[in-house]
Amino acid sequence: SLFFAGQNLLKLTSQVLQGMPVLKAVEIVALTLPSVVVYTLPMSALLAVLVGFSRFSSDSEMTALYACGVSLYRTIVPVICFGIIISGLGFFFSDYIVPKSNQAARRVQAQVMKEQLSTNRPFVFIDKDTDSTIYVRGGLNAKQHTMREVTIVRYRKGLPNVVFQAKRAEWEGGDVWKLYNGSAYLLGESGVSSTVDFGEWETKEVRINQTPEQVAMNLMNPEDMSFAQLRRYIGELSSDEEKLLTMKVSLYNKIAIPMTALIFVLIGTPLAIRPARGGTSVGIGLSILIIFAYWFIWHFSCALANQGSLNPIIGALGPDILGVVLGGILIIRAAK
Repeated sequence: SLFFAGQNLLKLTSQVLQGMPVLKAVEIVALTLPSVVVYTLPMSALLAVLVGFSRFSSDSEMTALYACGVSLYRTIVPVICFGIIISGLGFFFSDYIVPKSNQAARRVQAQVMKEQLSTNRPFVFIDKDTDSTIYVRGGLNAKQHTMREVTIVRYRKGLPNVVFQAKRAEWEGGDVWKLYNGSAYLLGESGVSSTVDFGEWETKEVRINQTPEQVAMNLMNPEDMSFAQLRRYIGELSSDEEKLLTMKVSLYNKIAIPMTALIFVLIGTPLAIRPARGGTSVGIGLSILIIFAYWFIWHFSCALANQGSLNPIIGALGPDILGVVLGGILIIRAAK
């Protein structure tokens, strides 16, 4: 927990020294805490299981249960349910709370530091007022009020209704953007029902209720998107293989990281019930060892997946699969 939180604190300390108000720094820290929770929930679950079952075993409670005919498999069912609940809570934070809090932190930081955010990299943002998802492949120049290689998907009742594609989008003021050199597609039940093309010297006005500065402050990293938003974004990156690999790994990590709570519980329970001296200190030591080993393997496999040496699914979920196998083996051995 201290490691993940410390990264943000060190960065903000530097910015406070550069003139950021302390209260704004505290606000940013508070907004980044949900992203820390996603990583620390599995660690907390592991420590709880190790300490709890170590005490359970040292007080001979496991011996009493075995004497009553209660097997380890039956004992571990509530623990597995606990792991599933913590994993579900972690996914909820990762998919619903973290994207919103990260975007809010980014907006506060950009406003305070008066950054003129522009980028040449692809990004995506949501305009809730028009129920639209906007994909920008060519980047943004907030100073010139332009976006390049733009795709706007308008939704109606949760389904895509109209798609605009343009080489360039230029802000005209208010909520009006002009699209240059592109096409508009009206979608029906069987696909594209009609198409309207507009050339380099023709324009198409669309409504996007965000100024270039607001768009810049909403630039999304994978951590700033929900699972569904990131999956949509990946669909728009088919021509960028390097970016596609990184985004796919990030997508599957949105499942893999919350799932580590269940994995840690499966591994920690059989280790905790073995007779050992030390009690809480042993539990803490084991938890540190397991966490370090898992994160080392996870970082290594994700790095291989980002380079294309591993399938993104294997890179992100491979350590979890290994954890399930190891946990199963340990439980079977402990039950004998």
